[in-house]
Amino acid sequence: MILAVCLISMLAGSLVLGQDCSGQGVTWGQGIGPPPAGCGGGGTGPSPPSGGGTSTSGGGSCVNPTCSSPPCAAALLGDVGCTTVSGTETLKHELVAAGGTIASNAHIYGPFEAGFTSMQESIIRNWGCTDPSKVYDSDGGKDVGIAERHVAHECGITFPRTEGSEYFGVVGPCGGHTNDYHFHMRFACLYVESGSHSTAVGDVASHKIYGKWEDYGQNKLPYLDACGGHFGPTPDSATTVYHYHVQDTAPYTIGCHGPASDGGLVSIATCRSLYDECGDGDTKSVTTSTGTVSYDLFCPCYDADGSNTGTKELPALSTTEISFTSSSSAQTPNPSPAPTPSPVPSPTPSPAPSSTPSPTPSATPSPSPAPSPTPSPTPSSTPLQAPPTTPSATPPPSPAPSPAPAPPSPSSPSPPSTPSPIPPTPPSSPTPSPTPSTPSPAPSPSSTPAPTPASPPESTDHTPRFSESRVVALLLIISCGSLLL
Repeated sequence: MILAVCLISMLAGSLVLGQDCSGQGVTWGQGIGPPPAGCGGGGTGPSPPSGGGTSTSGGGSCVNPTCSSPPCAAALLGDVGCTTVSGTETLKHELVAAGGTIASNAHIYGPFEAGFTSMQESIIRNWGCTDPSKVYDSDGGKDVGIAERHVAHECGITFPRTEGSEYFGVVGPCGGHTNDYHFHMRFACLYVESGSHSTAVGDVASHKIYGKWEDYGQNKLPYLDACGGHFGPTPDSATTVYHYHVQDTAPYTIGCHGPASDGGLVSIATCRSLYDECGDGDTKSVTTSTGTVSYDLFCPCYDADGSNTGTKELPALSTTEISFTSSSSAQTPNPSPAPTPSPVPSPTPSPAPSSTPSPTPSATPSPSPAPSPTPSPTPSSTPLQAPPTTPSATPPPSPAPSPAPAPPSPSSPSPPSTPSPIPPTPPSSPTPSPTPSTPSPAPSPSSTPAPTPASPPESTDHTPRFSESRVVALLLIISCGSLLL
């Protein structure tokens, strides 16, 4: 009997000791999803704003909201719609494995993150930020894109980025995150970029939301109103209907529920009039690698320059056209591959390249992932930007392992004393200098990968945290051991 009780106590103790409760506010919590078993209710963390439409928040099945008399405000944290198709994630991201299925009826959220605090310290370290406090933000209310660019700037890292088969970003390559999966952007794994008009990915109140293309074959993107919708034919309707498209820039999914009360498109002013949070005086300055912008927290209505404080009207309101030719085929931000570190910026000691020392390739220290690692999609004067690069599962092109001079800096992987506004370089970045595939010529062991940063570990967010219940569990195990002896 005593043996049985001891075994049960030891099992319970081991479960408590191994439980990961570090993701509150990012992988679970208010407005995100339920906590893992054994983590409690987790009632702390940023509270959702008071404004927005009616929807469910937190875990469970997605509930599509209603808007009986449009235009309506959309929920600022919580469901603005639900997906109608499933997809497969291409890369590992937090709790979602590469090849993991994202089931249909997943939550569709608006653009905002709920904030970062010390509760997410291990997650932020896993992003590669050696001083997580630099990006703590208890207010929340910034869209995911500007939040990622701010993290990249403050921590001196490339963010988001891909390393091998793992993706590092606030959301994954498909556009969502957490165990109770919800989308903030992209829907990249829910539709195929081919043919003409993108297919539907979900329902938003009484209208459908589609992938980003009005006509993929003709390189046409849609003109959209402040809610993120417009009128036109779709694969589901030969006649003109109001519908939404996912966008490369905020609000990504929707800014409000349209159309306008007169049956037309929704202007910036009309959108902002739906939210107490727009123009309420809580504007913050947010700095990224491209400069400092004024940002109105939890205001989901963005003008033609991508600003939620500016007033430049969207082109959709002044044209009869429903689409425009994408400005370039160059793909926009998101999953930019990690800029293969080889941080040998200054050395290059051989100023007489004409002598061509035999083993050295002519352009040895190719550190030209120069500081433009695109996670910072600067809003252009056009309402939409060029298509985003759907992250590939293949590792980023590794630079030929040049037998360049051993980097002088890697001796100590300490963080840069002053995070430069040039995100990609700091040695403390977790970019583990992936020289994966085919290490071809002369791997000169002495100059192999710059010391793979020991911190942060691959999955810092699995670090168990001790609490009173864990101490009790340990005492039970010790007691049982003495009884057994």
